[in-house]
Amino acid sequence: MLRRRPTPVISRTRAALFGLLVGVAALPFVVPVFAGREGLREHDRAGRTLQAVHSAQYESAAQTAQRRDEAARNVSEVPLPPDPAIRQQQVEKVDRLLEQVRLLRQRTDLSAQQQLAEMDRLAAARELSAAGKSNLLALDRSGFEALQPRVDRALNDILARAIQKDDIETRLTDYLAQPGNSPATATELTALRELLKAFVVPTFQVDVEATQKRRDEARANVPPVIVTWAAGQVIVSEGQLLSRADIEALRATGLLHDGFGYPATGAGVILAIGLGLLLGAYTYQFQPFSAPAGRRMALVGLVTMAALAAARVGLPAVTPDHDQHYLALAIPVAAAAMVAASFSELQFAVVLALCIAFLATYAGVAASELPGSSFVSTFESLEMAMAYAAGGLAGAIVIYRAERLGRYAFSAVAVFAATFAVLIAFWLIDEPRSNESLGWLSLASAINGLASAVVAVGVFVVFSMVFGVTTRLQLMELAHSGHPLLRRLQDEAPGTYHHSMMVGALAERAASQVGADALLVRVGAYYHDIGKLARPKHFIENLIDGAPSPHEGLEPGESAAIIRSHVTEGLEIARRHRLPQVVRDFVPQHHGTRLVTYFYRRAVQRGDSVDPGQFRYDGPRPQSKEAAIVMLADSCEAVVRARQDRTRPNIDELVDGVFAERLAEGQLDECDVTMRELQQIAASFKTTLRAVYHPRIEYPSPGPEELAQFARS
Repeated sequence: MLRRRPTPVISRTRAALFGLLVGVAALPFVVPVFAGREGLREHDRAGRTLQAVHSAQYESAAQTAQRRDEAARNVSEVPLPPDPAIRQQQVEKVDRLLEQVRLLRQRTDLSAQQQLAEMDRLAAARELSAAGKSNLLALDRSGFEALQPRVDRALNDILARAIQKDDIETRLTDYLAQPGNSPATATELTALRELLKAFVVPTFQVDVEATQKRRDEARANVPPVIVTWAAGQVIVSEGQLLSRADIEALRATGLLHDGFGYPATGAGVILAIGLGLLLGAYTYQFQPFSAPAGRRMALVGLVTMAALAAARVGLPAVTPDHDQHYLALAIPVAAAAMVAASFSELQFAVVLALCIAFLATYAGVAASELPGSSFVSTFESLEMAMAYAAGGLAGAIVIYRAERLGRYAFSAVAVFAATFAVLIAFWLIDEPRSNESLGWLSLASAINGLASAVVAVGVFVVFSMVFGVTTRLQLMELAHSGHPLLRRLQDEAPGTYHHSMMVGALAERAASQVGADALLVRVGAYYHDIGKLARPKHFIENLIDGAPSPHEGLEPGESAAIIRSHVTEGLEIARRHRLPQVVRDFVPQHHGTRLVTYFYRRAVQRGDSVDPGQFRYDGPRPQSKEAAIVMLADSCEAVVRARQDRTRPNIDELVDGVFAERLAEGQLDECDVTMRELQQIAASFKTTLRAVYHPRIEYPSPGPEELAQFARS
């Protein structure tokens, strides 16, 4: 009989949709046009020495604008004609002051000191210095009378032209240095200078329109600056602050691109879609996700995008790493592979770890318009990719099928060690080496390990509940003998309980031999017969020796219906106790679509008109390797227990008979177990059953002396 290919858990459509969604979701993180920080900017520091990709000659807008701005700045401001009212106002002020001083000088009732005090009270004299006031009072009569016309003439002359505040002192000096403008005596000269200093004010006002016109003319007279670069010529050196002209040169010589970068965008699209195609094809071909596959795939996809987003946002912020702080290696990219190892097969987590490592590094590189500008060299980007990959692989290997939270703590150590090993290797071959870098290197590796473990355990615990995905921690709780259902089974159906424990032991050891999920097999075996709690006395293993069977007064069809009902009632009990779907699946699949053989054969022997459908379980047949192992273990344990002859040859014969019968019935046609694995499972069952039912020696009865000794004690 030809064997049908087992129906895959993940259909071709679902796998294709998964790959498509992953590829599309990855686009924003690997396509430069969506970057948050668009390339190099003015005043950025060059991460490495940049050379022209190709020769270029162009009109430099930056340098031309700079020279034209310099020419405009060199044009002096054009003044407006001085306001005559200002000159007239200052002349009137000084005349008023001199008139008040004249009256003060005429008072003979005041001493010189009192006259000076009175002058201090004059409002017009507030601008005068102490020397100026003293000189005005010290002048003789003729000198004082000659002072007023000198001051008026000087103010009219000086204020007739535009003058700025900073030019007042120079203008006064120039005026007094001219012949005929300086008095004969030093006292008169000092008084005149002090008065001019007090009453000469700025008259400069900018003619904005005329000034702008001259500056525009100056700009227009500067010719464009033509710049030439040769291919390979150094444009900026490592660590140099970039000017506007440098950015312009990088664009002109092919190092920097504006707007929508089609080549870089195309590269990002190819990588993102390639990632999606790879993961989708791998998912369909190797079926790495168990049920509920869709939710597990969604979880892994979300964490994968989160890792790429962390790299996309984080790497531009911490690179280039001129100070060798290795902060780029602290980003928990390894968490994606660790989560994948928690919800899928290890092989898929390995593939994802490698893909994410190199794609996350590319995301950091592509965050800039200038390829590689965030890194000192391609050597550094290689170091980063290898460190990410090593951390992800180490974390995934440790986390895979973890049954205790302590494994997550150990995974932090594993990620740290793997990342640190890669960084040490690159540190040893890097020149020059700095011992101070070892501390930062260790710190970055430790942060990476701790953060990756925290993210992985957080997703494992929290999101598994949100998405309804069964974790190994939940399976460990179900495997505990204190679970309410197992306690009920032990109290109400002890025979079924011990049968389930024995099936669990048989199946778990066999699952380990063929690489199946041993923990899931054990838990499935523990709960596969919980439906017998509804009518425990209708199953022979729960009857006390000598007790009558409830089936003795029933028709074979009625008895078969009761036996079959333990499947439907088991599903209802599992639903009420909220057992995970992966555990519920063992309830109907451990019998598949087999006949209730005992009562079917009784009906045939009686000559009844028999419809096999009334004696057949509803199924489905085992859909997984784990369910197939439990089906076989259940049958083998029951058959061997029912026989009195449990010698080695008889056990082997019984086990082989069960396997041959299930194959002949086609019960294993819809699961992925192979003939080689069936041979290994059968060998494991035989070994375990021989150990359970091994012969024991018969102890001789105690003699009279031994009995007498017991009596005395």
